[in-house]
Amino acid sequence: MIGLRQRGIDTTEYDLDQLKELRAGLDSGVEIERYAKKEFLAIQMHQIRRGLEEGIDVSRYASLDYDWFQMEEIRKGLRASLNVDCYASPEIPYDKMRQVRKGLAQGIDLSRFLKLSAKTLRQLRKAYVSKVNIVEYVTEGYDPEQLEEIRKALEKKLDIVPYLSKEFRGIAIHEICKGLEEGLDVSHYARVEYSWQQMRELRYGLENRIDISQYSNSMYSARQMEQIRLGLEEGLDISGYRSLIYTSADMERKRKELLADIARDIVEQSRAPVVLEDFIITISGDEQEAYLEIRGSTDNEYDKEKILRALKDEGVKEGILEEELDRMLAERDYNKPVLIAKGRKPEKGGDGWYEYFFRTNPEENRNYAEDGSVDYDTVSWFELVKEGQRLACYHEAGAGVSGYTVTGKFLRTTKGREQKMLSCSGVLLLYDKKTYVAAMDGRVELNENHLKVSEVCVLDEVTKSGGDVDFDGSVLVRGRVERGTVLRATGDVVIEGEVGDCVVDCGGSLLVKRGARGISKGRLEAGRNVAGRYFDSTVVQAGHDVYANYIINCNIHAENRVVVSGNGGGIAGGVVQAIQGIEAHQVGNQNRIETLIQMGVTGSLLKAQKKIDRKIEQIHNDLSVLGNAFVRFQRKYPPEVRNTMEMYLKIEDAIYTKELEQGEMYKKKSELQERIDKMEDVRAVIKGNLFEGTIFEIDRMRWHAKPESNVMVKRTGERIGVYRR
Repeated sequence: MIGLRQRGIDTTEYDLDQLKELRAGLDSGVEIERYAKKEFLAIQMHQIRRGLEEGIDVSRYASLDYDWFQMEEIRKGLRASLNVDCYASPEIPYDKMRQVRKGLAQGIDLSRFLKLSAKTLRQLRKAYVSKVNIVEYVTEGYDPEQLEEIRKALEKKLDIVPYLSKEFRGIAIHEICKGLEEGLDVSHYARVEYSWQQMRELRYGLENRIDISQYSNSMYSARQMEQIRLGLEEGLDISGYRSLIYTSADMERKRKELLADIARDIVEQSRAPVVLEDFIITISGDEQEAYLEIRGSTDNEYDKEKILRALKDEGVKEGILEEELDRMLAERDYNKPVLIAKGRKPEKGGDGWYEYFFRTNPEENRNYAEDGSVDYDTVSWFELVKEGQRLACYHEAGAGVSGYTVTGKFLRTTKGREQKMLSCSGVLLLYDKKTYVAAMDGRVELNENHLKVSEVCVLDEVTKSGGDVDFDGSVLVRGRVERGTVLRATGDVVIEGEVGDCVVDCGGSLLVKRGARGISKGRLEAGRNVAGRYFDSTVVQAGHDVYANYIINCNIHAENRVVVSGNGGGIAGGVVQAIQGIEAHQVGNQNRIETLIQMGVTGSLLKAQKKIDRKIEQIHNDLSVLGNAFVRFQRKYPPEVRNTMEMYLKIEDAIYTKELEQGEMYKKKSELQERIDKMEDVRAVIKGNLFEGTIFEIDRMRWHAKPESNVMVKRTGERIGVYRR
């Protein structure tokens, strides 16, 4: 307070939140007079203070004409050296400002579209970034929800145009796009008479290869459609409940009754034997077997026809084993029960299945030498195909076999369940709706239910004379990647030759068959796995795992594990950071080379955790300031007045937005904590020698290794322990 008074500021004119901002400005040494106006809300003061601390010209927004959200957008634009003149006007809402600012940061000027809504601006910005044109649909009056689906369809190169109508809600266009992605004939449901829920049920039916004409009447509700669809998928005779007179609840009840009839045992308990003058007839509880015991002396003879009449009189009508009866009479096999009739249980049809004509998990294809090392020359993460090549064939579900009981009851069967149709890109589904072929030359891959052929950039080698490579897709290099070059790709990268002191960065997995040797600038980075024969003096960053036959003097970071194969495979020198542990034959060497192995909770994870905590604290503070302002408005003005005040409504909206943001941050914090908790059992498995000079760091605790062999290193309580394997 004294410091503020010394600056000539009357502290009695400000509330506590405003005073906090003024004191924070004093502490950081900024010119607090620039925002020491009692008319500014504390949260507006906060934006001006942040700008002063960042060294930007706050005069561009330090005005009561701007609310705090607008101030923030102008501040962020100035901080990024953007031309804020495009949007720095009090008449422009903050959400429009945000889209223009983000556009400018991406090299796009959206200021000429400021008459459009913020949500439409957002879709335009994203369309420009992905290089698709949605301006004509904006002009035609499609709303932001529709524009988002159109944009995504154009980005995926889906033929959506023939099915577009402004009468379709965005979510209905989404259902059409889903069908197009899966190669379905969407003309069956891309009609205005269907709601999006009905479209979805029809799409599900097409995916599951059933006859959707059984329920494509738009008079059915989506819930009724669902019950008919489920019945068809379960192989039921739905004719008894598909009438429009039944509600969806009625349909569900009847469907479940049909299922119960099929599953129910015919009789729960065994029948009592029927004792006749010369025979005892016993029928099993499920009526699948009947036994006959002929009573009498072996000197007696019995008439076959009389026995058959007795069986039928007692209900044994099907599956009678007459040959067995002939044997009993011929051998006089009396006075013991003999199986005389046998029913047949129904057999459900086999489920539909896909036959693939390529390796669906190429990364798992590894050949090992006698010493356990991986033969990377034979590893192939790519499966290249030619246009028109057959990729998959669907085999339909079987019809099943009905059954019967010895008493003549018919037992219904059910057809096997059909599999969903594959969603496709770069793939054609032939007219038989079963055969999938490549629509182009490229790389084939199967990810869950998505079959994809994508373009592959095939290069002989990457050299300085040929220039750097930046490719949207996967890259196959037949030879080397020369020192000083840069290779970037959004997909996977396979390099069949050696990699020098260069940069390779890919969004998928990276395979370096002959290995990589860097000197000063060597860096390999992949969104998923990195694998190679060896890595020497190279920085390796992997979103999942790192695999090699040996690693020397590298800086390795793997979000999951580092696995070094073979009896001679080892890690020597450098830093290996493997959050979920390592596996190697040897760690360190006889010369006691310093080798740092970091596992478990790392500094980067703790940094991420602190960043989330700081963000939560900031949101909490913002909510406190907004909440105080909200209460002051409520105390000062009656509802009929404050509910018409723009500032009050903005505060109300801001509280709602901040609470949503707070919930999202708590979710991220929980996910990160769950990941950290999984690291409790992280370990290093050394199958051969562990040498002195190796340092283990687990969850920020350090242990200097002693010479050991065939051990496991892990954290035990508050220390790092070594255990014999």
